Amino acid sequence: MGKRKISLNNPWFVTLISTMVGIIAGLYITSFFENNRLYNAKENALKQVESELKDNYKLLKEFNEKLAKKYEPVGYLFSNLNEEMNLIIPKDSLQAFKEKTKLVFDYKSFTTVDNASIRLHGDFNFNFEAGLMGRNLSEIVWNSYKQTDYLSITDFECLTAIESLYQLQEELNRKTEVWKNDFFQGNFISNPAVTEKFMNDWRVLLMKQKLLLDFYKYIDDILADCE
Repeated sequence: MGKRKISLNNPWFVTLISTMVGIIAGLYITSFFENNRLYNAKENALKQVESELKDNYKLLKEFNEKLAKKYEPVGYLFSNLNEEMNLIIPKDSLQAFKEKTKLVFDYKSFTTVDNASIRLHGDFNFNFEAGLMGRNLSEIVWNSYKQTDYLSITDFECLTAIESLYQLQEELNRKTEVWKNDFFQGNFISNPAVTEKFMNDWRVLLMKQKLLLDFYKYIDDILADCE
């Protein structure tokens, strides 16, 4: 039996080849535009991650400044509490005490303890009007980013650096929650041991805030490596 030859000029063959070329070209163009769309979407998503991190930086900077401003006055005030948690100071140091604690203590009066000492009466007043007293550093945008297809087209070192930053945030959030709970419950002056722990936690919190604030300064550099 002879072989059947197909003419290259056969309309059916030309149509078949044209269709195949069209399909392949269509798939290529679709893939190209799909990849382009994905990369553009990734860039927009990273901009939102950047915005979240910079908003967190602003919130933390404000909170850190207010906590740091009142740490020394509160520490000085607590250092003058006796075992019964009464404020006892030398009677000739009242003006100095009032000046050092004016941000955190509303002085009212005093009673004489002995020839050298007086007991102060007044109210503790060291509320913090800061955004992070009622919320945590956000990680909503980053968690959403990690649930998308963008991960497959994002540089691994970039992902690692951003994730490390958010892990520091999460650690700080946990420590901040513990400190805020103690603060809101107001039991930090129930006895000297509790007061000492409260102040030590406050000191550690300030240190960790400073560490994260320093890390935030590299946000632009980190995200530049993600492109």
